[in-house]
Amino acid sequence: MSIPAKRSHDGGVDKSSKKTKKSNLWFNKSNTRQWSYRRVIERGDAGMFVTSNRGKEAKCVSEIIDLLYQDLEGQSLRVKTTNRGESSTSDADCTQQVEKEDDDIEAQIRKEIDDMKPNKSTKKDSNTFQAVKLDIPCLSFIKIDKTLDPVQIAHRICKDASEDPAKKRSRWIQRITPVTLTQKVLGGGLEQLSREVLKPHFHSGGPSKKYAIRTSIRNNTEWTRDTVIPLVAKAVGPGHSVNLKSYDALILVDIVQNICGMSVVGPDYDALKRYNLAEIYNPTPKPKPAHASASAPAPAPTVGEEKNNTPSGGDADDDADARASASVNGAAVAVAGGGGEEEA
Repeated sequence: MSIPAKRSHDGGVDKSSKKTKKSNLWFNKSNTRQWSYRRVIERGDAGMFVTSNRGKEAKCVSEIIDLLYQDLEGQSLRVKTTNRGESSTSDADCTQQVEKEDDDIEAQIRKEIDDMKPNKSTKKDSNTFQAVKLDIPCLSFIKIDKTLDPVQIAHRICKDASEDPAKKRSRWIQRITPVTLTQKVLGGGLEQLSREVLKPHFHSGGPSKKYAIRTSIRNNTEWTRDTVIPLVAKAVGPGHSVNLKSYDALILVDIVQNICGMSVVGPDYDALKRYNLAEIYNPTPKPKPAHASASAPAPAPTVGEEKNNTPSGGDADDDADARASASVNGAAVAVAGGGGEEEA
């Protein structure tokens, strides 16, 4: 007599077939590589904020880190090519020595690239580019080793994309915002951050510059652009003028919760779609102008009427950036500011 099998309490379903709970680790499917990440931005970090569509943060992080390593390898190859070009002008008597130096340089560059790849086991290597997972939808932060310049990296990535937009290298990345340095926003942190970041750009003894300021504030109700702008403009100091449309330097101020990041970008920021890769690859069509009636032409602007100061080449969500004025040391300072989640 056969004994019937005892039914399990889970309805006869094999426990091994149950779906396992997804982990919180970000995973790069393209090369089976797992990125390390932290949950906080620490004071003194350098890197870049990256925005994406809601729910695509992990894919966005994988893409941007891949782009960062591609940029790193590309820069190393440029250095190697430059050194070879310089060595070709040497005298014939130094040919053997030059070839030896080239081999040494090539070996050194190869070693540096291998050391910075994230599949290494050492702590130093894994921290070259490190993702910071924020509790804010659509926003992530990539911590970058301080030996690298986030502003130059972001500019190169966007410049390369604009020169060949048909060669699309990203799908999920939207805006890239470089951060030269971060600081706690309270306790005089914003003033200290402004002095440190702006000093080489505005207090190095160079000529007078035209500048603008743009702010982005997320998950922080204590600060507004009306309180941030005067502090940053005061750190710029006298001797420099404000120009929203034709600036030499644009100061980007990003406040996320209790952390503030700041950087200074160049005059082609708006031409590069404000470092929005999605807009560079797939520009938003500009709205067609409304056709005025032939019998009733549009009235001419009255004297003193201000035109829209929104720079050309911006994104649809950025066209609503507000303009504010602040009196700093007796001088009227006009700056551009925008708050909230730009991509959400």
